[in-house]
Amino acid sequence: MNKGPINYRDWLDLGRVIIPCYKGIPKKGIVKYTNENFKIEKDIWNRDHGTAEIALRLDHDVDLDIDNDLVKNFINYYVSDCGAIFGREGNPSSHYFWSNKNKIPFKQFSLPDEFEKDFKNFGHGAMICELRTGRGRYTIVPESLHSKSKTNVRWEKYQEIREYEGNLSLDVGKVALSAALTIIYPGQGKRDEYCTAIAGILLKNSDWTEEQIDLFVSRIAEAANDDVKERSKKGTTTSKTDRKFGVNKISELTGYSHRSIQGLFNWIGIFQEMTNQISNDMIEKIVEYGADRYYVYLNVPEKDQIFKRRIIVNGATLMNQKLFYEAAMSQARAWLPRQKATDFEKMMVAKFNAREKSKDYVKEAEEDSKFKRMFLDYLDTKGVYTDKEQLFIHKLPYYNPKNQTIEFDLNNFEKELAKNRVNMARVDLVIKVQNILQAKNYHGKYKEKSCASWKIQGDKIDNKKIIWEGESVVIGDEAGGEEDEQ
Repeated sequence: MNKGPINYRDWLDLGRVIIPCYKGIPKKGIVKYTNENFKIEKDIWNRDHGTAEIALRLDHDVDLDIDNDLVKNFINYYVSDCGAIFGREGNPSSHYFWSNKNKIPFKQFSLPDEFEKDFKNFGHGAMICELRTGRGRYTIVPESLHSKSKTNVRWEKYQEIREYEGNLSLDVGKVALSAALTIIYPGQGKRDEYCTAIAGILLKNSDWTEEQIDLFVSRIAEAANDDVKERSKKGTTTSKTDRKFGVNKISELTGYSHRSIQGLFNWIGIFQEMTNQISNDMIEKIVEYGADRYYVYLNVPEKDQIFKRRIIVNGATLMNQKLFYEAAMSQARAWLPRQKATDFEKMMVAKFNAREKSKDYVKEAEEDSKFKRMFLDYLDTKGVYTDKEQLFIHKLPYYNPKNQTIEFDLNNFEKELAKNRVNMARVDLVIKVQNILQAKNYHGKYKEKSCASWKIQGDKIDNKKIIWEGESVVIGDEAGGEEDEQ
């Protein structure tokens, strides 16, 4: 065995970030240790942290932390060679260590709460193992003192810290699934059907060979102290019979829910593809019928029939998995299968890119039209006066019936929008006023006094909106001498 890193110098020489800890907790005063630029130099560590435990921050590495000893029955079958393994007295070979340039994600393999009667006597309860990685996580490394056992963490194997060859999440999923199925292994009289059901699930939903299934089932039986010989050919024999038990049978034998059993097998991905396909089939298409408004057509199964239903959503709901599920349930009584967030997003992006545009597209719902409606509502609320004094003194809209122009005060319009909870940056408001309303900044006068406003040249407006006051007088235009009537 090569000499592995055992002190702060060794870890710093490897380019790693280490954190001084006491009893597994960062030393008092050590703050912002999750920041990207956090670093303690050798001289500072030697001076201030000589007696501290060394915690390795896991932004460059992934640590398979084994919490349940049953994992050790299976790890060498499914996890390829690891060049760095450590543990401690009382819990040896509990940490498998790899470099993580490939960005393997953090993942926990934990039993559902309803399994408590089967896992409550284990030291770490529901937790089987975890793939720990990321800048916000750390692990105590050799030769530090383990705070609970009061024994030193030791290298049990050290060649190098290397990348994992293969799919680590999937391979650890096989290990965790094996341990979980061992934990809930039923008593006498149910074991044969239980093993047959495991084989049936794998035969129907995976590309595993019969021989691979034979070995998978027999290893679980061995770990559960069952008759291995009796269970050793479940993949082979089950494939030759029509009696292929599955999730329902395991649920029946263990008393645990269908959903929880399926969740275990999701660790190896076999039901996730099925879930994704069901969701894809249920969500038929997206049709855009207006600005930020969409019809989503669903195929909803009920009592061996498929009913076509439609829900109405906005863009924010399309992008939010939780909100979309709620909309499907409340509007269409459709229970969508639970997907991984990344799978849901991938599916919805594809469907959105393939969306249709309704033949009855509601142009009034366009953003431009919405803003025009806001402006007309403003005119309705404030009134449109033919007396320019109202604009000059009270900043109210002014209408010139001869030229069919409207002048308005931008500040007053902005206040009315804010009053109606429509808030936008000033620059955005100006752009909309210029581009949508086709308004121009106008430097007019009222009784020889400056009266700045925004001016719209438009069609004759509804007389009901006009408040007729006063008589017309000619007002000069500062900018170009254009005449304007009061």
